[in-house]
Amino acid sequence: MRRFPAFLFATTLTCLAGTAPAQEAPKELRFSVIPDFNKATLAEHCKRIETVLSSKLGIPVRYEPSADYTTAVNGLVANKLDFVWLGGKTTCDAIDAGKGQVNVLATRDIDLHFKTYFIANQKAIDAGRIKPLQKLAELAPLAKDLTFTFGDKNSTSGHLMPRHFLVEAGIDPNKSFRGEAGYQASGGHAATLKAVASGAADLGALNFAYYDAAKPEDKAAAPIVFTTPEYVDYAWVAHDRIGAELKQKLATAFTTLDPKVEAEKAVLDAWKCKKFEPATNSQWNDIRKVRDSLPKGFLQ
Repeated sequence: MRRFPAFLFATTLTCLAGTAPAQEAPKELRFSVIPDFNKATLAEHCKRIETVLSSKLGIPVRYEPSADYTTAVNGLVANKLDFVWLGGKTTCDAIDAGKGQVNVLATRDIDLHFKTYFIANQKAIDAGRIKPLQKLAELAPLAKDLTFTFGDKNSTSGHLMPRHFLVEAGIDPNKSFRGEAGYQASGGHAATLKAVASGAADLGALNFAYYDAAKPEDKAAAPIVFTTPEYVDYAWVAHDRIGAELKQKLATAFTTLDPKVEAEKAVLDAWKCKKFEPATNSQWNDIRKVRDSLPKGFLQ
């Protein structure tokens, strides 16, 4: 009887069992961040991430700028990026597009209790056209004489959730204001604040954390008139292709950032938080429901 070498027999059994060779761990990690801040500032923030994570993980970590929200999501799914900082809506988009292979790593302490500010142009307030609101429904009879701007169309805090709260209050962003509500195609929350402060729009909606850190003169020109209820927002998400061990190390690297270490405090300060916390995909289910309540293709 003809004999086969033992190694060939073992290889045949492995193939029959459908066992694939172990995937080699990445030699570097690529990451991106949704562009909802000034690009130059964003690059500075991400340089800090590169330095700290490369040290913690023992492999190079490289920042790849994303042109827009959709590019950040698509890059993760298409193996152009390994982990990404996304908003609430785009976190859901990435989880869905990843078909079980994209998962949340961590979120900031503030993202578990996030909110949107509605801000108004100070001159419009002085003229009596808008006032601080106890309930968003109080805006309904005033809206017809006011212009309104959202942030990026794919922004959770700048569009998805403020639109949701407006509709709940009986205000249609496309019909209730003086003309359809606008969007900030670039520049993120900074562009929304600038538009309202300058009077280009009477009202706008933006990320509370960005506004709180803005210059006093900008906030004086565009004060807060309403604060929304809380919701879950931003998260770091990663693709499973990097391997379970590295993914866990990456999550731990974020959740153990130490404010007593200067370089790590700089990252926390850049992300406007005291710490990152472990998180799971299911915490974004309510955001998904709000996203899916909109007409198909509306957020494209």
